[in-house]
Amino acid sequence: MNAPRVSQALAVGLLAAGLLVLWAGASSRGADEVSAKPLAKGERLIVFAGAASQPATTEVAKLFTAETGIKVECTFGGSGAVLNQIRVEHYGDLYIPGSHDYMDKAEQEGLVDATSRRAICLLLPVICVPKGNPKKINGLQDLTKAGVRVAIGDPKSVCLGSIAKAALEKAGIYAEVQKRIVTFASDCQQVASLIRLDEVDAAIGYDVFQRQSPDAMDSVPLSGAASVIVPAGVVSFSKHKVQAQQFADFISGPKGREVFARHGYTIDTP
Repeated sequence: MNAPRVSQALAVGLLAAGLLVLWAGASSRGADEVSAKPLAKGERLIVFAGAASQPATTEVAKLFTAETGIKVECTFGGSGAVLNQIRVEHYGDLYIPGSHDYMDKAEQEGLVDATSRRAICLLLPVICVPKGNPKKINGLQDLTKAGVRVAIGDPKSVCLGSIAKAALEKAGIYAEVQKRIVTFASDCQQVASLIRLDEVDAAIGYDVFQRQSPDAMDSVPLSGAASVIVPAGVVSFSKHKVQAQQFADFISGPKGREVFARHGYTIDTP
């Protein structure tokens, strides 16, 4: 007498499970279809990027638009500052920080899809000085000299700033060099500009700055410095994930890397 009830309950359970699977599949397809849907007229991909890649990223974005018809709007700034925009506003399609550690943070917070991550180029931290190195800066220790004007990126929001602070702390001279720091730059391009305009005597920057302005600056090796990777990743909140991934693949692919190489960035592992 109980068998029919058991069979009926089992059938109901299986039906419910089947409907749940179908619903989940439909929801997944729906999300994919939304992200794959062509951008509407006036829409564009929103890219938040560290300023270290600005010259090349700007050109690649234009090239991508010319080839695909997909418009790209880039906002540049300190890698931490633009990441905070993504975090607070739940907005954006692609994140391109100036170093891999900021991408690690974004992934850990669930702000970027880890499977979308691509490597674009390499940057090597160096000490940038005005052309001719008038203050005879040969290493970090020379940044403690009286009369030397120093600039670094803001350690709280600029990847190059956190790199500079870590290097100075490792050398045991951060407190001393702080007395010489006249500017905590808001992004990497400001660091480069301070040297180009001869407003400081030394700045901890990237090797590419000197290659982009060979007539305005020289570079001094930074002892123990390791190259950092400039990555790209799709923002978790993106409404255009397919197109965002398309741009990530493009900027890290042959055509994008050719542009970066032309702008002085290192695209091969040293």
